[in-house]
Amino acid sequence: MNRFALAVLALLIGQSLFLAAMVWDRVSLLRSDTVVTLETAPVDPRDIFRGDYVILNYAISSLALDNLDGDDDFASGDVIHVELAPDGDIWKPVAAWSERPAPKPGTAVIRGRVSYILERAPVTGIPGAEEESFPCPDCGTANVDYGIESYFVPEGEGRVLEDERNAGNLTIDVALADDGTAAIKQLRLDGEPVYEEPLF
Repeated sequence: MNRFALAVLALLIGQSLFLAAMVWDRVSLLRSDTVVTLETAPVDPRDIFRGDYVILNYAISSLALDNLDGDDDFASGDVIHVELAPDGDIWKPVAAWSERPAPKPGTAVIRGRVSYILERAPVTGIPGAEEESFPCPDCGTANVDYGIESYFVPEGEGRVLEDERNAGNLTIDVALADDGTAAIKQLRLDGEPVYEEPLF
């Protein structure tokens, strides 16, 4: 066998192993024993349905850091580990950490990235005005992306799911890896499964 044939064979084997590793990582994550159910939140109506997927926003996507235990010194682009605890069927945030905390019984940790922190804007153009004189109820709120903000659905079914999402009837079961990486496992309407992510 000449060198060219050996190089092609090695390349094919390498690509096959790489693809197999990617599939195995995804299957392992979806088979995780740690599954949490997250509440969706309405999406700004200016974000319209595009293609055959649903845009997902979660109640845990907007974190009032002052109301949570843990760290509160985050900046745009920072990795954040959000500790979740069950509240009935829905898991809600109880703490936020810059480093992954040690596991606690009855909790789970989801890993995300801070897209921005809402801060008080400087006051300009108003003589004698000070920043403190203007209320800012959402200051210190972190907007977080978890990598699970969209879900592909069969053609023509996205609009119905978006309407259900905006009505508060859609929840998402999310599988969590040991490091907090998240993957959508299934969608539920009024608690009943409607779409389940296939393993392959």
